[in-house]
Amino acid sequence: MNTAEQSFAAQLALPRGGEPGFLAALRAAGRDAFLAGKLPTAKDEDWRFTNLAPLAAQAFAPAPAGRAAGADLPPAPRLVFANGRLDPAASDLAGLPAGVRLSSLAAALRERPAAVEPRLGVGGAGARPAFVALNAALFDDGALVELDAGVKCQPTLHLVFCSHAGGGSTASHPRNLIALGDGAQATVVEHYQGRGAYLVNAVTEVALGAGAQLEHDRLQEDAPEAFHVSALQLTQGAASRFVGQSIALGGRLARVEARALLAAEQARCDLHGLNVSSGTQLHDHFVHVDHASPRCTSREVFKGILGDTARGVFAGRILVRPGAQKTDAGQVSSSLLLSDDAVVDTKPQLEILADDVKCSHGGSVGQLSPDQLFYLRSRGISEPLARALLTWAFAAELVQRVGPEELRARVRRAVTARLPSGELLREVA
Repeated sequence: MNTAEQSFAAQLALPRGGEPGFLAALRAAGRDAFLAGKLPTAKDEDWRFTNLAPLAAQAFAPAPAGRAAGADLPPAPRLVFANGRLDPAASDLAGLPAGVRLSSLAAALRERPAAVEPRLGVGGAGARPAFVALNAALFDDGALVELDAGVKCQPTLHLVFCSHAGGGSTASHPRNLIALGDGAQATVVEHYQGRGAYLVNAVTEVALGAGAQLEHDRLQEDAPEAFHVSALQLTQGAASRFVGQSIALGGRLARVEARALLAAEQARCDLHGLNVSSGTQLHDHFVHVDHASPRCTSREVFKGILGDTARGVFAGRILVRPGAQKTDAGQVSSSLLLSDDAVVDTKPQLEILADDVKCSHGGSVGQLSPDQLFYLRSRGISEPLARALLTWAFAAELVQRVGPEELRARVRRAVTARLPSGELLREVA
């Protein structure tokens, strides 16, 4: 075992009492799966471009209870978690409409476990990776978002996760459940931020009923020394619509997974992602879309901007199962290199087991166009501003897809701040 595995194994050996039987069984299964497989390495196909050695060398202690003091908080309604546990003082449920329930998962497991049991540990497509298993075994809390059938939630629901390492490397494992009844509509934002050297290992399970619509935005602004691993496990009902945006900016090493199961006809899943990476950062987006039913649609658009010696990874797999006729699936990844030393690895995959489908994938990796730079320079624009404008134009397509206006403005500021000469864009971006 490496150092991280030893620290997690010690935590997995600690007893947990007083939990419902289904939760104890989920934890035991997660513990056994993690101990059997341990942390992934470059020998694992889904991780072969992502070197976890810096993470594996850390000894992670359980994150202590804390407060979200000093955190940059969005408007209500919001739930705020400090080191993976609810911070009631920072949370605010004002303006929550009827038919919408926003609560702590730990509280729901204590007070109404029967409502949680059918939803916990069942979402998504494909294998259950090591970090998801570790989360199942060790999570303390997270958010439970529930919408009754037909409810249209107008205010954006914010889930904020603040991590503070304290004196050494710590780990938290938030677990979120989002369940929308038939015809329900909502927008949910997950925002990750923190200070110090820590690991946040988050899992979000989403279940959409027939005709339900969910926009799910994820903004990752973890500390420069932090490790971030998160997984979205999505199951969609008939004619449901999911739109997901992942903006990865922070962390030393960050891996964001999305596994979607289109389980009934006419479901649609749109997944978008943007990473802005500099220094020695590594940002990894992994996507697996399982077309298990006929007449479903999926779209993936992912972009990366990389400078210095940063590394980016995009791996996207589209599976079309036998009988999933009339599938329409498209995948595009593009990366912009701002340095000769930045590296991008892409791995698009199509596995098509039906014969009446429309599937495509494409990818590109390049640098700023000298012709475009020359054009802007010939109009009297300085070279730093010209480079900043072209880089922002590359990112803007995905930034503009972020739905909530206040979040879109925040993402715009955060992205431009990370671009070379980004301060020159304050009046034009």
